Amino acid sequence: MIDEAEHAGGYDVDAVEEATGLGVAIVRIQRQLRARAGSDMTPSQSSALARIEQDGPLRLGALADLEGTTAATMSRVIDSLSDRSLIERVPDPLDGRASLVRLRPEGDALLHQLRARYTEALRRALADLTPAERTAIRRTIPVMARLSDLLQSSDRVEVG
Repeated sequence: MIDEAEHAGGYDVDAVEEATGLGVAIVRIQRQLRARAGSDMTPSQSSALARIEQDGPLRLGALADLEGTTAATMSRVIDSLSDRSLIERVPDPLDGRASLVRLRPEGDALLHQLRARYTEALRRALADLTPAERTAIRRTIPVMARLSDLLQSSDRVEVG
């Protein structure tokens, strides 16, 4: 027999608590890393900049799809990055009517600087963990990468 308290509203209460706890921890870690990096970049700007570095040059629509947002939202993010001279728009060689966004040297330098600060902040925090806790983190990294892939996968997106 299914315990109604454990499956309230069709959800496994333990799974909901696990998902909520994980989400809160991720947001808090991101917030602390941004604070330690000393950057005024928004999460959307940082993510778009890193995506352009990884997959660019890209059309704005393709970037929006990869980032899981709308073209209008991504256009505002791209405008803000362009205003800071971190990216530039260049003609699409396959379609002269369209443009691509690509990283400028300033954007590349900023990403490297942010990553160095994030890495140092994480290194210091990890040093305060016990060996068992560090082992648990190390074992979790591939699972977190898979979770990220599953969340990014468009066929996994479900809205209740």
